[in-house]
Amino acid sequence: MISDGADDQLKVKLSAEVGEDPPSPTLEQDRELYAELVRAEFSGPRYKIFTQELWTYGIRTLTAWMRTGVVAQHCYRYNVAFAASEIELAILGRNSEVREALAVDSVAAAAPRFVERALWGGEWDPDKGASLFTFFVGGCVMAFGDVFRNWSRKRRREVGLTASGLLNSAEDAAVFPGQLSLFDDPAETVASRDTLRRILNEATPEAAAICTLMLRRPELDQRQIGALLGGMSARAVEGQLRRLRSTARRLAASGKVSRPQFSEAGQR
Repeated sequence: MISDGADDQLKVKLSAEVGEDPPSPTLEQDRELYAELVRAEFSGPRYKIFTQELWTYGIRTLTAWMRTGVVAQHCYRYNVAFAASEIELAILGRNSEVREALAVDSVAAAAPRFVERALWGGEWDPDKGASLFTFFVGGCVMAFGDVFRNWSRKRRREVGLTASGLLNSAEDAAVFPGQLSLFDDPAETVASRDTLRRILNEATPEAAAICTLMLRRPELDQRQIGALLGGMSARAVEGQLRRLRSTARRLAASGKVSRPQFSEAGQR
């Protein structure tokens, strides 16, 4: 079953960013609409309008929930696994392109099941308190779990591969090409390769990937680096660098590495 929850449990207030809600029909109106769609054998102009409204509502609802973070609550309600990291939650909250892509994929996955089981199969039951739109959004939430998980796995895999390029390279020239220095003194970068690797071994994959991109592609600014790492904002990139500096200072204070003097490289 896609959903049997009541409408009041799925209310969402959409901002001007995503427009206004479609009209909220009563269950009796939904009952009449469903009967009309059955008579038309789920085809024709009215059915086309209905499916367009359904898609629009599903996409706008999911994007709004991702932006505000309440999508996690709805996933919990439907027993949908949603193991987003802090960075991924920030991406969902700030990156409209990522939100829209995930919402479209979720609705596209939910729609065939809804048509087959809720409409043709008669699974939707207005006596259980859910409107057609609410029923459909429940299915979208369930589809969102797999869509998000696939996106997350791909993003983390790409970040990990980027990070490993710096940590595992055997050639110093490949690790530290060009003139960019992560430290105040460019000569210190050359002299501190082992120190940098030790620091990055303690860092997040994102921080290691950011350093890799800063060193190998010095023409990139923080916004461009974030875009390559799954849609992180420039602020998130800088946040990872601040944490990396804190890690370096902690390791230096414990005597595990020499004390590096980080520059502000990559902040363009």
